[in-house]
Amino acid sequence: LGKTEDELAYFRDEHEFRSAWLFEQPNGDFGHTIARGLLTSAFQFELYTQLAATPSQGLSGIAAKSVKEVAYHRDHAVQWTLRLAGGTDESRSRIERALINTWPYLDELFRDDELHDRFDAAPRPSALREPVMSVLRQVLAEAELDEPKTTESSGDGRHGHHSTYLGPILAEMQVLARRHPGASW
Repeated sequence: LGKTEDELAYFRDEHEFRSAWLFEQPNGDFGHTIARGLLTSAFQFELYTQLAATPSQGLSGIAAKSVKEVAYHRDHAVQWTLRLAGGTDESRSRIERALINTWPYLDELFRDDELHDRFDAAPRPSALREPVMSVLRQVLAEAELDEPKTTESSGDGRHGHHSTYLGPILAEMQVLARRHPGASW
């Protein structure tokens, strides 16, 4: 694309970013942070595991390293989900509420689109649904939590249509670079 890493991160506008709404949600309380981390890391672990098995040496090497990192994050989120669910009435209600609030954003991660058609080596997002859901259902069963029955979000962040939360996140991330263009870090 002829752009540097800094240009891609700090000098693109909101509509130029491609990310699922799950990643744009505010932290909220600790329960929400853990719920989002659980859903995110379960998906990323499966994605990176499958990418590590691709014939592309560069992609598979990066993915193999990423699996190790995301395995730690997934374990962290699982352990905290179990602790919160098995703790006080307050901690249990917070993780339940957080899962109910976060769950609608999960479906967007599994949506295929034309971009995925261009990458033969990459798994289709829809193919990740069952393995990811299997892990999440195991965690919920161990925590004695019900799978949230919610409607899916209308999220379309991969096409540049974002939630109201992305703008303030980007503004905070980009303010220094935009105030001092050309500075080196």
